[in-house]
Amino acid sequence: MKRLSASPTTAMTAAYYTIVIAGMVTGLIGFVAAYTQTSTQPLAEIISPRAALTSLFSAMGLWAAIRGAPVWRVFFGVVIVISAAYSAIMGSPLAAWVPETLTQFAQPSVKAQVALLYGLVGVCVVFGISQDKRRYLWRISGPIIFVSGVVLSTLCYIGESYQLIAPHPMLASLASLLLSFYGVALWLGSHQQELPQPLPSIRALITASLSASVITILWFLLSLEAVSKLEADGVRAVTESAKSREMVSIENYRLMQRLVNRWQNISENDLRRLMEMDIIAYLNDIEQIESIMFLNRDGDLVWEETKPESGTRAMLIDDEDVQHWLEATERRGAVYIPTTSITDMQDPVIFLKLPLFRYNGAATESGGNLYGYVLTAFDFARLVNPVVQESDSPFKTYAHVQHDYLLHSTGGYTEIRRLEEFTGNYLFSYQRTMRVPLGLELTLRGFLTDTTELRRAANLYTLVVGGGWILCILLVISLENAAILRSQRAQLQFQASHDRLTGLANRTVLEEVLGMHCSRIADTDDELAVIFIDLDGFKPINDSLGLAVGDKLLIETSHRIQKLMKHGARLARFGGDEFVVIVPRLSKDTPITDLVNDILSSIAQPYLIDSYRLYITASIGITTTLESALDPKQLIQDADMAMYQAKRQGRNHYQFYTADISERFHVSVTIRNELQHVLEQNALQLFYQPILRSSDHAIVGVEALLRWQREDGSYVSPAEFIPLAEDSGQIIPIGSWVLQQACSDGVKLQEYGDFNVAVNLSSIQVHRANFIESLKHTLNITGFDASKLNLELTESILMEDSHQAIRILTALRAQGFSVSIDDFGTGFSSLSYLKSLPIDTLKIDRSFIQDVVGGKHDAAIASGIIAMAMQLNLNVVAEGVEEPEQVAFVEASGCDFMQGFYFAKPMPFSELVCFIQDYQPRKS
Repeated sequence: MKRLSASPTTAMTAAYYTIVIAGMVTGLIGFVAAYTQTSTQPLAEIISPRAALTSLFSAMGLWAAIRGAPVWRVFFGVVIVISAAYSAIMGSPLAAWVPETLTQFAQPSVKAQVALLYGLVGVCVVFGISQDKRRYLWRISGPIIFVSGVVLSTLCYIGESYQLIAPHPMLASLASLLLSFYGVALWLGSHQQELPQPLPSIRALITASLSASVITILWFLLSLEAVSKLEADGVRAVTESAKSREMVSIENYRLMQRLVNRWQNISENDLRRLMEMDIIAYLNDIEQIESIMFLNRDGDLVWEETKPESGTRAMLIDDEDVQHWLEATERRGAVYIPTTSITDMQDPVIFLKLPLFRYNGAATESGGNLYGYVLTAFDFARLVNPVVQESDSPFKTYAHVQHDYLLHSTGGYTEIRRLEEFTGNYLFSYQRTMRVPLGLELTLRGFLTDTTELRRAANLYTLVVGGGWILCILLVISLENAAILRSQRAQLQFQASHDRLTGLANRTVLEEVLGMHCSRIADTDDELAVIFIDLDGFKPINDSLGLAVGDKLLIETSHRIQKLMKHGARLARFGGDEFVVIVPRLSKDTPITDLVNDILSSIAQPYLIDSYRLYITASIGITTTLESALDPKQLIQDADMAMYQAKRQGRNHYQFYTADISERFHVSVTIRNELQHVLEQNALQLFYQPILRSSDHAIVGVEALLRWQREDGSYVSPAEFIPLAEDSGQIIPIGSWVLQQACSDGVKLQEYGDFNVAVNLSSIQVHRANFIESLKHTLNITGFDASKLNLELTESILMEDSHQAIRILTALRAQGFSVSIDDFGTGFSSLSYLKSLPIDTLKIDRSFIQDVVGGKHDAAIASGIIAMAMQLNLNVVAEGVEEPEQVAFVEASGCDFMQGFYFAKPMPFSELVCFIQDYQPRKS
């Protein structure tokens, strides 16, 4: 058997054969289902035998056409055309010219327009696709049939439009779906270049047959279950309606019989008065009674009482059929529906006649004890009020009266139909004899009048089978392409387990291998180590010289490390510029640090790539199974944390993992998450510490200090969360909020004096491109004067980029801001920059002030900073002044300003206002 190559043609051929198999399976199963159906209801015929054979022959014709079997192709095509022509003629006005013997042969299963489309399929099958002109016939007819099938399928969702396709919703939806698929098959077949086309593989054919069979059987089972349930509901609806109406009839009969019994033994003098009282009560209390009449023993009307809103019913007594009924039921009770009330009045009435016998008078020869007749006229609509379930039921029940009239009560009026209106125009019909009092039998007929539920089920199940067939097609296509996919599988497996660039094992394989070693170590005394390597300075090379150079650098690095792998050690690329080494067995004779130092030394050697001589280093984290859990992910994670610790220690270094590192990371992550929550809740606070002039201790300004108070009342030190905020980028929204809040409070503070406000800035804020613009925007929206705002920066701004820092500070001074260097003396910056810095103030760190009394070195440093600042015409602020001796030292040293706990601790703005109002400066 010739195998198909993996190409678009292969997919088309596989899809074509799958559609053909689905059509065959549908025809076979449908034919069996049609002939094994025991129900005689049209509702149960979800597919007719002729429709099933049409599907089967269409599929077999398409099979013969692509397999190059002309005899069978023509045979099946002619059968399809004849069947379609018969259905089309029988569904058109031409049916009147067809001989009666042919019309009795079989009723059309689909409408004429659908039959013509199937006829077009048959024409295509007859001519085949062996030549170009015939190929064009398929190529044009395929889309036409497909689009027509889609349109017809859409009609199945629109009310009763399915009747334009077939009399049964199930058949309509299935026939439309098959048309769509046959249209696709014709279009696919028109693109086959050679005939006969080879069959798909045996596995593909079996899969297509089994899956199509399962899907189609599922459709038939679901459809049969739906119609069976609907049929049972119809039988139940008619039965319940009959029982309910029998009970109503009996109750009303007994009601009137009790009335007649009351009148039998009453005296003649009281009879008329009692009749009037009872009749008025009955007319008022019983809704369905329209009129009560009294006839003498000869059947002549004596009197009539009606409801005020009802007309007289006495004229019905003169009808010939009513007179005949009265004569036929002389001296007996009887029930009758006058024909005139149905045909002329369109308001059916039910007459209940009960004889009245009185025993207190003398009997006559002709009448015995008969006194007369009580004739009650009931309104049919109210008397035969539908049961509650019938209002929501798709079935309607009709009372069959007077030979050919069907009456349906809605409770308010009566629908009147002729029996011939339902002949051959229903999917379900069921009748039951309803017994009413006085021996009358009435036929109750039920019809399916609302097919909404049936249509929904049909559309849903058709979507299921259509989707199933599509999945079946895709499955067969995939099986046909399996051979070529199998040949590519080895390459794909290699790519899935190895890094494409370096050829090293990737992260997935790394974790698998590490997992196997962990399982082995769990049962032995061996130890293993995981080494996490991250290249230092790789990103600038990659960004500046291009990805091609970066890739070559990574390849060369992997080769260098790979050469160092001994004693079962395995190298993998973790991602980016990160590598991981697994050392499965640690040796006391060869410490792991020997391998790590070799790796550091090898990576640090120069790289000659293209025309560039490049240098990089690495930071390495190490963990062993003595420190970390026997879990692959945990081992890698711990080594990664140790690597980050090595980076913090200056890079080009290695660090062993310890529990302290993990704890620090955990605390860091916890604080970072809590900080984000605090930012979202706007829960940060600004405290203010007064700054005093040394000469008279007058308050000249305040420093804004950020505070974070937890829910338990404890405070998180800024030294803990500010560095984390800088690492995560959270410092930007924090800094913006601090500036805006401090400026807003500074505006309010001017009401109490001419005070400056000092705000600490992060170097990350200052180096942002739009920093000065955002600062000016904050002043604009708050109304705070730039000359009152003192921006405090640490020496770290100089350590990152001194030239850029000087440009930024110059721009700030040009905008009128005052600039201070905070914590001066702790940043290890060069004093040579101090002479060129555009700043106004130096703030001496509290660490120098704390020991100025007892420590001669601290006193000397503080005095030196103050003297140097005075020579440079800079203001000096001493921080951390807490003791009287420190105050005296600061004053004696000539320091301009000071702040500290000796004067006031940082406080909220409300407390600051009170402090300023109560504060009394020292008198000169």
